[in-house]
Amino acid sequence: MLTGVFAVVAAHRRGQPLHHELLALGARFRAVRVTAPEYRLLALDGDVPRGGLLRVGAGGAAIEVEVFDLPAAAAAGLVLPAPLAPGRVLLDDGDPVAGIVCTTATPGARDVTEHGSWPAYLAAR
Repeated sequence: MLTGVFAVVAAHRRGQPLHHELLALGARFRAVRVTAPEYRLLALDGDVPRGGLLRVGAGGAAIEVEVFDLPAAAAAGLVLPAPLAPGRVLLDDGDPVAGIVCTTATPGARDVTEHGSWPAYLAAR
């Protein structure tokens, strides 16, 4: 079975409310990494606390993510509410990997980039 590297930033991380969705798709934890310094971390409104990586280039920061080995095409099994979608995440070593990204900053989204990670943001709330 082919696998790929898949990055998550918030609700699909280990210990978070949607992690079981990744496990059901056959994901296996690989490592904690950081993105290239081109992202903003957004806290999104909704019934489940979710965050998203919005790629901005200039004015961005390195954000902590968890990376998993995930069977090829398994990400298509994730149900992601807009503005979240499957996409590419650029890691700090320049390696582009599949992951969950935020396609746009929606009204009500809060920029929580200064925390550097979703767990740090949750701890500060």
